[in-house]
Amino acid sequence: MGRSYFPTSDAAQSAWASNYKLKIAEVASALGLTPEQAEKQIANCDKIMGGISNVSAKRADLKEAIGKRNGIIATNGEALRADISNIKTLPGYTAGIGSALGIISVSSSTDYATFKPTLIIGMFGGKVRIKFKKMDTDGVNIYRKKIDASEWSFLAKANKSPYDQSFILEVPGQTEIWQYRAYGVLNDIEIGKPSDIIQVVYLL
Repeated sequence: MGRSYFPTSDAAQSAWASNYKLKIAEVASALGLTPEQAEKQIANCDKIMGGISNVSAKRADLKEAIGKRNGIIATNGEALRADISNIKTLPGYTAGIGSALGIISVSSSTDYATFKPTLIIGMFGGKVRIKFKKMDTDGVNIYRKKIDASEWSFLAKANKSPYDQSFILEVPGQTEIWQYRAYGVLNDIEIGKPSDIIQVVYLL
């Protein structure tokens, strides 16, 4: 005798219960089940299918409700943002009123004068992958130089971590050692202190 089968997904359970309900009525006599025993199993199938159907209906209702909510927020939120922008131009507007209404953004806790990016750099898929935390700055300006060079060269402004850099070896098969550092950027201006210097070995 094989192991008993009972499906686990909603769709499979509903289809299984529907089939079982029909077939148990057909084979009940051959199995020696009483009408009461067969009816009890049929009732269990009905309850399973009803429960699954109810959840499906609720999911559809939830999806519809979420769609309506998103539309309401988009439409009415846009209108409110316009009203708030107008409020801030009115003669009687003060910072205190703005704070009471909750329409003033929370000040940053970052000390931009001492902000120092943290870099994590390594090789990934044949590229240099640079990870960083920008906190509430706009991103970082990344610089690099060969280990024996004296001047840093600008590589890129990265607004999103990680930043992947493709490179080509100057001499194929010959190892190159490069150093990286970065500055935080706010409103296109470099701020704070440079990150620690990270050294990367290029070798393909």
